[in-house]
Amino acid sequence: MFRAWGWPVAMPLNYTISVTTRCNYRCATCRIYQSNLPEMGIEDYRKIFLSLGRSAYWVTFSGGEPFLRDDFKDIVDLCCGSCRPRLVNIPTNGSMPDRTSAVVRALANRYPGINFIVNVSLDSAGEEQNSIRGSGDAWRNAVSTIEALKKAQPANLLIGIGTVISKSNLDGFLERRKDLAQLGAGSMVAEVAENRAELLNRDMDITPSPEEYKPIADHLIKEIDFNRKRGWAAIAQSFRRQYYQYVYQVLKGQGGLPCYSGYASVQIMPDGAVWGCCIRGDEMGRLSDHDYDFKKLWRSGQARQIRRQIKSRKCACPLANASYTNMTFDVRTSLRVLSDLLVNVLRIRK
Repeated sequence: MFRAWGWPVAMPLNYTISVTTRCNYRCATCRIYQSNLPEMGIEDYRKIFLSLGRSAYWVTFSGGEPFLRDDFKDIVDLCCGSCRPRLVNIPTNGSMPDRTSAVVRALANRYPGINFIVNVSLDSAGEEQNSIRGSGDAWRNAVSTIEALKKAQPANLLIGIGTVISKSNLDGFLERRKDLAQLGAGSMVAEVAENRAELLNRDMDITPSPEEYKPIADHLIKEIDFNRKRGWAAIAQSFRRQYYQYVYQVLKGQGGLPCYSGYASVQIMPDGAVWGCCIRGDEMGRLSDHDYDFKKLWRSGQARQIRRQIKSRKCACPLANASYTNMTFDVRTSLRVLSDLLVNVLRIRK
């Protein structure tokens, strides 16, 4: 009803909280490090999380490189203690193995009722990974981070590999995929490179064509089919299977799902700006203008105006985070996910 009529105003389910634009790598698909945005302090985050209540189901803490913040653990701790989300996702370039493993392990042990996912960014292997990430130590650091996270791994921590499919890693992608599988991560996810306001890369030619993407998507779907999980991981796989097919349709220009950015999903930037999504960067307001009360900002006239623009624009993009939310609210896609889950259950029982 909220998206259809604008009332009653519901809080988002999916929050992306970008805590910094600082980054110690210089990746081939991203210029976020050029943003130099000021960063909110711990007391600002305390007010924000108190205002969210228990609305958050899924929270992603991103950057830049989030572990560059000395108070990153405290920020996530505040969120988990106040909001109690079901899922906390942290993407990282894996440049700080010891800090990453210590912080994540402490959080997962402190909050056993919350599922934590750490996705270590690996677009390739060996020297090609170093080249794409703009650091001679990128491959070694990422491998060390995965190994460190696997030591005394809490039951509620999933270690993943996150790959961006871009024109920089198309050649030999499937072979490198086998190398990454040898690292023993609990999941391997991939999303297509996009031009985002957040990443300052709108003028970069990084997105593969539909023809370049199709064989990779087919392979990723086969990976899922050959390595079926149980429980909530099985649900994630079924959504991911639909996502890979959906991206192909979007790249072909065949439209997309109704967008719930600014309704069910939202992005909070390091300086307190609130965006409907990170692709366009339409600002719904600034938390500093509302005493860091997210609920007040969410109900503001500026937020309503951005939501109307999002609804009327009918744009389509392959942004993974928002796409999963959009698929959840799309009846046809949800039915396909349920059907896929049922087939998976029947396979396991056989």
